[in-house]
Amino acid sequence: MTQKSAQNASDLVAALKRHQDRAADDPHINPVARLASELFLALEAGNASIDDLMAAAGDLGDDAFEDRARSFHQRRKGVAGLDEILDGLASKGFDAFREKVERASAGVVFTAHPTFALGAAKRDLIARFPQDGGAALKNWREELARLSGAAKDDITLRYEHEEARKAIAHVQDALRALNKAILKKARHAFSDEWIKLRPNPVSIASWVGYDLDGRSDIHWGETIHIRISEKAAQLRYYENALEKLARYTGDEELSAMRETFAAAAALAEEQAEAFSGDLDDPAVVTPAANLLTGDKPGRLVSLAPFIGRLEEKIAAADDPDSKASLILLRAEMEACGLGLARIHLRVNAAQVRSALRADLGLDPDTGFLGRSALDIAAKKSTEVKKRAVNFGSVFLEKMTARRQFMLCAEVLKHIDADAPIRFLIAECEAPATVMGAVYLARLYGVETKLDISPLFETPEGLESGGRFLERLLREPEYRDYVSARGRMTIQLGFSDSGRFMGQCAAGLSIERLQVLFARALAGAGMTHIEALIFNTHGESMGRGAHPGSFADRLNHLATPWVRSRFAKEGIALAEECSFQGGEGYLHFQTPELAVETLNLVWGGVVTQNTGDANDRYYADINYSWDFYRGLKAWQERLFQRTDYRHVLSGFAQRFLYKTGSRQAKRAKGGGFDLSALRAIPHNALLQQLGAPVNVSGGFGVAAGREMDRLVEHVEGSKRMQDLTVLAAHARALTELSVLRAYATLYAPAYWSQLATAAQGEPHAEAYEDVQKALGEGEASAAFHHLTDYLAQDFRRFDVILDALGKKETAVHRDRLCALHAIRQALMAKAASLVASAPPFSRRHDIAHQDLIAMALDWRLEETIASLAEIFPARSDAGAVFSALEEQVEDHAFEGGAYPEIHTEIIEPLRKIAAASRMLAQGIANHYGAFG
Repeated sequence: MTQKSAQNASDLVAALKRHQDRAADDPHINPVARLASELFLALEAGNASIDDLMAAAGDLGDDAFEDRARSFHQRRKGVAGLDEILDGLASKGFDAFREKVERASAGVVFTAHPTFALGAAKRDLIARFPQDGGAALKNWREELARLSGAAKDDITLRYEHEEARKAIAHVQDALRALNKAILKKARHAFSDEWIKLRPNPVSIASWVGYDLDGRSDIHWGETIHIRISEKAAQLRYYENALEKLARYTGDEELSAMRETFAAAAALAEEQAEAFSGDLDDPAVVTPAANLLTGDKPGRLVSLAPFIGRLEEKIAAADDPDSKASLILLRAEMEACGLGLARIHLRVNAAQVRSALRADLGLDPDTGFLGRSALDIAAKKSTEVKKRAVNFGSVFLEKMTARRQFMLCAEVLKHIDADAPIRFLIAECEAPATVMGAVYLARLYGVETKLDISPLFETPEGLESGGRFLERLLREPEYRDYVSARGRMTIQLGFSDSGRFMGQCAAGLSIERLQVLFARALAGAGMTHIEALIFNTHGESMGRGAHPGSFADRLNHLATPWVRSRFAKEGIALAEECSFQGGEGYLHFQTPELAVETLNLVWGGVVTQNTGDANDRYYADINYSWDFYRGLKAWQERLFQRTDYRHVLSGFAQRFLYKTGSRQAKRAKGGGFDLSALRAIPHNALLQQLGAPVNVSGGFGVAAGREMDRLVEHVEGSKRMQDLTVLAAHARALTELSVLRAYATLYAPAYWSQLATAAQGEPHAEAYEDVQKALGEGEASAAFHHLTDYLAQDFRRFDVILDALGKKETAVHRDRLCALHAIRQALMAKAASLVASAPPFSRRHDIAHQDLIAMALDWRLEETIASLAEIFPARSDAGAVFSALEEQVEDHAFEGGAYPEIHTEIIEPLRKIAAASRMLAQGIANHYGAFG
């Protein structure tokens, strides 16, 4: 490649491949760094433009987006269809069929995680991907190209809630279709018994607007507003459904029922509006609360009487179609209640402990860990007297956890008295915290409708989770509580555990805890209650999404072995999985996708439940756990490495952009704390550096000197094969030459060599200034040291993958490398542009070297703003002195204006800043998710 740089995407990839061929014979050549340097020098020489590179990056990113859309649809194929599943269940007889379709053994939960990197229009484009290609694909690509300049979505909590409501509306339709298919099959297979069915195959839930873990920006009044608005929407659905049913049957009572629901919907809409004002003002809260709590016409807080009347009508109806329609409406009322979905409230364990400090007399930091703490909490819960609350209590309460329990009480009293509420406790590592939550539930009179669920997501929480559950279940008061509820619920976090201990080790540890959950229930004699596991995961490999089929995805969250362990103990198991933010909602973007997704989720859970005791992973569990410990240890060492923290805390953070309303970091004092960085930005950073090592790393070192044994272990184990596919796919998208290229870009020696080569030219001084700004090259050293650490593991892992025949060919790795080379060229250009700015006065409170350092730290917006302030585009002097009688030429007022700085430096920097987001999206598309 000459200094007359490649001008399009295909030329860039071809140039990269030529450098790769040369690198095979010369280890000093880094193909990515070489291409990046050539592109940068071409920009400097005027042989390429920023616009050229942006166009090439756009084409590469669009290619990746197309592949992402195609892969999204392909992974959903190759599984049994709904008819086949229902035929299989019906063949086992009515009782077996009934058991599978009347208990929600599967559930979908919509969360508000910040994964709205793709706007709604692009999500819709993925949903409408034309799998046949041809002219339809050409039109699709043209539509994609038009979206590149579209305005970005304004991501607020209200936006996230509206997107969640759209997804929930689609999944509700899908659940109606599934229930209808179940009844149709039952009518055909069990002509005398089908009317006994109460279909309830899948639960639907949401925590959008209800999750307060790590965020303080959701006002309690917003939560109430959202809950009432959801009630109003569901009441309108019931109103319309009853109108159609009354028209079909001619039943006047159904018409009267419709009028009741219409009045209730109107009142709920009025109540929701009342709770949309300034609820920090007691004068606003009081009338809103009175409207909600008063005995107004149209007040409706329970569907029980209406469900009872529907049952009578089902029994009395002669027409089978009328019976079926009534059964389906009853099923929806029982499943959704007075809301679009069941709600999950979530707080942090620290918030619960703080709320309990005075009542239990325990130190919230240390007092909950001892054995006596659980006894104290249990004893307190037996003595508690119910405390009445109203919205004044809610308004005045300062403790977040207490206020959430109060909100539960108000919801159950005044919005929906029947639907249970999930109360999730994040970072819960002490049984006393759960028992203390039971005490608070009893204090506020909500224990009969509240499922309190601890979340296990840290290495410590997962490792000790089995003992946690055993200890909790030994407590009679807790057993009484879950027996009364009929279920025990836990939440397992793939995202956070994946960043601390690596996704593969996290998956193994979570599977172990799921099995221990079954044992703990059996050991406590609690096999009569349902075990509910909420597996919280995202859409990327680093957050628990297996890259294989949809069945592989479900079986990574809860393996067939886990399901078989609960079956062995005679315990009914329910599995919920999360669909997080925009990328999760994509599975429900259209009615057709929603039907497909819901059928995949339910079908996977009810059919994939046979464990293989001969699977070598389980048969040779000692070796399996030696491997697990080695894998986990490697990932934990990685997380603690100084160079890893340096790499993730530096300029790469500016590659990310806003993808949700939640903050990227948990609130902690002091400087950068990697443990405070949330899972989504943590994964996004690794993706943006071409190194998803929390998935791909550790296998080689964990195998030790017995690589052959690990190969044999994988070959004899479906469980290990699935895990290896996950790591191998991430390995195919891990490119160490990209990391080393960033090291080169930030190496003072590189800029020194540029200055020497440019001696006598205008750029030489600018290159020297960049070299000085890089100091001792700490960033470069960190990248090199981290890459060396990773390379030791990958060399071994690649040998293992070759032996297994599972080494994936580069999944468009050349395209990915080309995008990084473009980015690095633009980063170098940005540094050069800023360094070439003329000297300026210290009165601006910033030095020239500070500006260069800001550019190198990729704080482009700040850099541009500072330059624009120092070098304004025009002077206002002409306007100020326009009233002077003594006239001069216009150019006399040009002092203090620097239009050439804007043309030559600031405007190019603006283009580079715009390109940064485009490049980040293009790179993320290779991983199927942002973060």
